[in-house]
Amino acid sequence: MTRTVICLACALFLSACHSNVSELKEAEQLSKAVAVQFVPDTREDVYKISLSALGSSLLVSGETNRPEAKEALLSRLTNAHIKLVDSIRILPDRSLGKLNWGLVNLSVCNIRISTSDHSEMVSQALLGTPVRILKKSGGWFLVQMPDRYVGWTDDDAIVRTDSAGMAEWRGSKRFIYLPLSGTGTDPESKEAVTDLVAGNILKQVETNSLTTLLEMPDGRQLLIPASEGMDFDLWKKRADPSPTTICNSARSMMGRPYLWGGTSPKGMDCSGFVKTAYFMNGLILARDASLQFLHGIPTEPTAGYEKLKVGDLVFFGRKADADRPARATHVGLYLGNGNYINSSGYVRLNSFDPSQKIYSKARADNWLGGRTILGAEGTTVIVRVKDHPWY
Repeated sequence: MTRTVICLACALFLSACHSNVSELKEAEQLSKAVAVQFVPDTREDVYKISLSALGSSLLVSGETNRPEAKEALLSRLTNAHIKLVDSIRILPDRSLGKLNWGLVNLSVCNIRISTSDHSEMVSQALLGTPVRILKKSGGWFLVQMPDRYVGWTDDDAIVRTDSAGMAEWRGSKRFIYLPLSGTGTDPESKEAVTDLVAGNILKQVETNSLTTLLEMPDGRQLLIPASEGMDFDLWKKRADPSPTTICNSARSMMGRPYLWGGTSPKGMDCSGFVKTAYFMNGLILARDASLQFLHGIPTEPTAGYEKLKVGDLVFFGRKADADRPARATHVGLYLGNGNYINSSGYVRLNSFDPSQKIYSKARADNWLGGRTILGAEGTTVIVRVKDHPWY
């Protein structure tokens, strides 16, 4: 009798274990499907979900900044008759309180892949860029930028505020700096307060025919020549990107050094370079070449470079095969007549035309086609600054 009871208990235990394993596998598949739908790329959103057995239930833990992703996952698990315990955190983290917005307080703020000065720099954000603070870890903030890119930055680089503070900033008189680089000086001591780069946005305190007095997010004031920028709201309205103005902006950065993760005139990688050229004409693009490759009006490489339009992005990288789609690892900006400008070692010209001295066979062999950006605005990844709610 005792042996029979023990055997029955073991059978029930093994059955429960099998059931838990089966449910866990099903839950993992459902979670993957939710990720594909709502967060297809974790460079642009957060979806870190863990699934584990908790008695007869499934513990669903982790974090995401997409509430709709959490709702979809819990709904699908419930519909699959999986008993669950919800432990998913929605970002911004509650510990931040209302101060879950911020403004970049450095001319160029480095964005890293993890909470260490030794970790890879994946992007940058310019002075005055509005960011959403998702969480804090030690002396680091996880932030999401207007282009949706997510990364970690030193908390000293950000001035925190709340939604009311952001509304006040958007309603204030602001100024955009336009030269590639310069310096703002203290109005009394004349000493340097900060360096400045194209695209920096500051509050405008006062101006005259010679100088403009500006204020940084942390309240420091600085003087610059009045000719070195303009009213930000006026710039937003006037910014009417055209192939000519975009190419002119790109050419103005000739010779600037390549910098992995860079998105400013101090140094820029390939995608940071084209992103900067477009931003200075009022358009926000996705951050990385592989992300930029997914958007815009395509020109297939089989059509030939003659079908490209001036101002198009041109992509290079791994070509598609039977098992994998094409993946862009490099991007440039088409100038016409077979020539394009790109950041490769430094900002330089190259050509698709073999008869030209600047012809790059390596690039031509790995050309993936082009994307027309102008005319494709209005999405979350190709958006005019004037239409972006954060600005």
